[in-house]
Amino acid sequence: MKKILFIICFSWIIITQAQIQGYNDLGIMMTTQNKQSTARMLSMKGAFGALGGDLSALSLNPAGAAVFTYSAASATLGYSNQDLIADFYGTSTANNQENFNLSQFGGVIIFDNDYSESGLNKLAFGINYNLLNDYKNSWISEGISHPTWEVNYFSLADNNLYNNVESQKYTNISSGNQSELNFSLAADIEDKWFLGLSFNAYDFELIEDATRLELANDGDGNTVDAFESFWQEVKGEGFSLGAGIILKPTHNFRFGISYTSPVWYEMHEDSNMFAENEDDYVGYYDVLYSVDPPSYYNSDDKILSFDYNMRTPSKLTGSMALIFGQSGLISADVTRQNYKGLHIGPTADFTDINENFDSNLQNTFTFNIGTEWRVDFISARAGYSYEQNPYVDAIDSDNLQGYALGLGFNFGEYNFDIAYDHSEQTGYNDFYPEFSNIYGAELTKTNNKFLATLTYKF
Repeated sequence: MKKILFIICFSWIIITQAQIQGYNDLGIMMTTQNKQSTARMLSMKGAFGALGGDLSALSLNPAGAAVFTYSAASATLGYSNQDLIADFYGTSTANNQENFNLSQFGGVIIFDNDYSESGLNKLAFGINYNLLNDYKNSWISEGISHPTWEVNYFSLADNNLYNNVESQKYTNISSGNQSELNFSLAADIEDKWFLGLSFNAYDFELIEDATRLELANDGDGNTVDAFESFWQEVKGEGFSLGAGIILKPTHNFRFGISYTSPVWYEMHEDSNMFAENEDDYVGYYDVLYSVDPPSYYNSDDKILSFDYNMRTPSKLTGSMALIFGQSGLISADVTRQNYKGLHIGPTADFTDINENFDSNLQNTFTFNIGTEWRVDFISARAGYSYEQNPYVDAIDSDNLQGYALGLGFNFGEYNFDIAYDHSEQTGYNDFYPEFSNIYGAELTKTNNKFLATLTYKF
């Protein structure tokens, strides 16, 4: 069979594949959130577990809804810019992606209790939408590594080798997003204890297309031109539960602790990452030789559909804040995320994948610190965050670090807030996973984000 000359053999998506998102990457993608939030929360890098009083913070600690002293509604618009440099065998390719989106909108309603002798000062009910991740992106990586179409057994006389690689190129285009709708109920008891519960609904969609191209020759003018295409569409809906406490022992100190359960997702996936029969190969391919053998290809419209469930890691957050009256504050959060709890089911069908989670992922810590200082009607804010990479073999630069700056303007019934966020991280993409002698691309990511929030108090 002529196709036996095609030496690239891809693993089916359930086993592994790095050309597009594998299950390790997918699970982490659905857990590691590039949350847009409100501008105020972003400018303090999300350190709101002991503060409350912000709509986006309700999914972090629902007790924060009772910290509001007024009913309010807010909406946030966002702009993000990502610079990605892909280094593949000494060739660096610069990529840039810009996105605009509606990052947040929601409201909280306060019910004051006039009978304060009962100890219950108020109840608060909040509903808030957060854009957790925006997957719209496009990037390429180019370079020359080792040949992947080497042998041409049809040239039996001289056993030609197509081992002179002229070009290799990988392209990845993705779209979709992950969002969260938070419902929180909280109580203020004696202006000292703030207790909250939340229900969080999630929506996930990722559409990803990847291609690999290679042009090589045998040194005698004969060429092979190969094109491969892989795609997948993953959709899911899920929910989680949250609970939190904020303690205010004095006017100057606040302490918080909150727990967010795993998110339980029901997932559906369509993909071409499978072989239709023993003579077929994963994905769509089209291979053209300038001499024998003739070109060959397979169908570009084959679809494999299947359903599964996913359980993402739970989170436990401890928080502390120091309040300087009306002048300013400093707040810090530490979050422990249980990546060992990442699981795909039915268990019997994903045994290897779940064992892979256990051996390749680690539980992580995230540290956030933020500050805010007020002069008249203007507030100045800043924050810093450090998030461990969940991969066991990650290097230090793979950990996510970033800082943020922001300003707030209080116009009485209205607040207007702006924020700038900067983060950096390295990564790795092995788009030739079936070739142990070919290294993947080293990725350097720089993200810049701008948010603007308008809040109406009533």
